[in-house]
Amino acid sequence: MRGVGITEALQRLPDVLAPVFALLTQLGDVWFVFLVLVLLYAAGERLPVLGAPRRRVAFVLGLVLGGIALTTALKAIFGFPRPPAPASVPGVRYVPGLLRGAYVEAATATGYGFPSGHALLSTVFWGGLASALTVGSRRARAAVAGCVVAVICLARLVLGVHYAVDVVVGVTIGLAYLGVVLGLAGGRTRAAFRVAAVPAVVCVLAGPVTFDDVLILGGALGALGAWEVLGSRVPSRLPSVAILGLAVGIAVLGGLFGVVYVLEPPLVVTGVAAAAVFGGLLSLPVLAERVTPSPR
Repeated sequence: MRGVGITEALQRLPDVLAPVFALLTQLGDVWFVFLVLVLLYAAGERLPVLGAPRRRVAFVLGLVLGGIALTTALKAIFGFPRPPAPASVPGVRYVPGLLRGAYVEAATATGYGFPSGHALLSTVFWGGLASALTVGSRRARAAVAGCVVAVICLARLVLGVHYAVDVVVGVTIGLAYLGVVLGLAGGRTRAAFRVAAVPAVVCVLAGPVTFDDVLILGGALGALGAWEVLGSRVPSRLPSVAILGLAVGIAVLGGLFGVVYVLEPPLVVTGVAAAAVFGGLLSLPVLAERVTPSPR
């Protein structure tokens, strides 16, 4: 019923297309979204063409944290399953042996399927970037964002990990959330983080509490706390010599997050570590500016 025949029809496409769509779906995956935001935040206005003030990038980060928390809460509330998994991963025979493990991870999915997390997150992320960046016209940025979201949604259907209704509802909720936050926050980063904390808290209070719930809550609260204290002092530009310190800090925080994600320590440790990672990331430009020697 949720597929309305579309998912089934797309799965009859040649298997050789599956690796292409598995790659395209990464444009809406959590790892890609955070990687882009970290790079944009680190570069600030120094990045050619796509550069933006750090407060605008941080605003998109607030949107994304709230979108992830909202997705997690809605999946737990509805509890609707994904389409039945095929007997074998489509297109796997076209992927080199060394890459097959990563491909299987990208082309398959587990857990609840409604609404589509990729559809909701990509709508919030790419829509948020369209509002934050200044390259081109607003209409052109919105058109690019819409095309990317459409491709990601199509990829989820071709891979057979969602029904058509899942992605449609995901996009609809993503647009609604984006509109609400843009309306309430009015571009204010602090307000975006405050709004993001609401669904993160709901995830934990609704129970049963999972590792992902605590990871999201810790990240949202850590980001909110850091911005409340240091947000007004985050510099738009840093001296070139400070970029190295910024890169080292990002590497350390990224390593910490990776260790926590792989080991899944006790929930209290997970929450504290997530808060330290996201709060530390937002604080890095202030710290890098402070420890950088002033030019004579």
